[in-house]
Amino acid sequence: MIKTVVGSYPVVTKEPENIWEKLLDILGIYDRYRYAIERAVKDQLDAGVDIVSDGQVRGDMVEIFVKGLYGFEDKRVVGRVEFLEPITLKDIKFAREIIDRQARGKKGIKGIITGPCTIAASVKVENYYCDNRDETLIYDLANALKREVESIQDYVSVIQIDEPILSTGLYDLDTARRAIKRICENIKVPVVLHVCGDVSDIFQELNTFNVDVLDHEFASTRKNLDILEEISKKIGFGCINTKIKSVESVDDVKDLLKEALEILRNNPLFSDVKDEEMLKYIMIDPDCGMRPLPVDVAYKKLKVMVNASEEFERELRERL
Repeated sequence: MIKTVVGSYPVVTKEPENIWEKLLDILGIYDRYRYAIERAVKDQLDAGVDIVSDGQVRGDMVEIFVKGLYGFEDKRVVGRVEFLEPITLKDIKFAREIIDRQARGKKGIKGIITGPCTIAASVKVENYYCDNRDETLIYDLANALKREVESIQDYVSVIQIDEPILSTGLYDLDTARRAIKRICENIKVPVVLHVCGDVSDIFQELNTFNVDVLDHEFASTRKNLDILEEISKKIGFGCINTKIKSVESVDDVKDLLKEALEILRNNPLFSDVKDEEMLKYIMIDPDCGMRPLPVDVAYKKLKVMVNASEEFERELRERL
């Protein structure tokens, strides 16, 4: 099983210390978030994560993107939404440098964008569009985000589209499907759709989206386990509860993985697939982003996730 993260990591910034850094700060070009990216990437690598993120340290999942798209002032829509220039590319390249130094390039990095429906739901529409559910707004966001994906795809192992709003029922799934399809057209790397929350009522529709992996939370939303009987894509399996600060035990995570495997055995897609081969269809990660957690807790949770998955796979092979 590939071990990855959903995206965000606790933000640990660094104030200027030496003369050079203080001079850069006076000039207004000192980057306090550079250290936060480095800390996030190194912690993930040290924990044993295979595909890391840059930590999404420069703001919340909406703020990062609206700051870089034309048509926004803060989180207010004041004109037609358009792509200006790459938003996450610089941080992805920096994260890639850290991976090359620390892991000799043997680990991957995930490119992460916030989906068009989730951005639309999170902003105040003041001009050009009718309201937050205006299909034109959603499709303009999709077109802009596609340009962002095209700008980063050569530097990442996988693209993830975050659409947590879809589990609330507030947005039309046909509109969301068409928007996601637009983003995914001619993309050269696998695409993950991350939807947290209870997806049991919308799962059949999500199964039809033009993505390679469906990523959901299973640790804090056990009801989602039932969808594994009918999933027809690779699985992003959230097995760490990011809503609580207590750290799970390795056995807790292994038990959840065992339960998932039992359910997957009833899935017609895997009827002729051996257990060990079935694991190739699973990417494990935390339920959601880890930004709200204390940094030591986030690291410990990742370490438990990695240790539990490795023990689970080893024990499974020993039984075969």
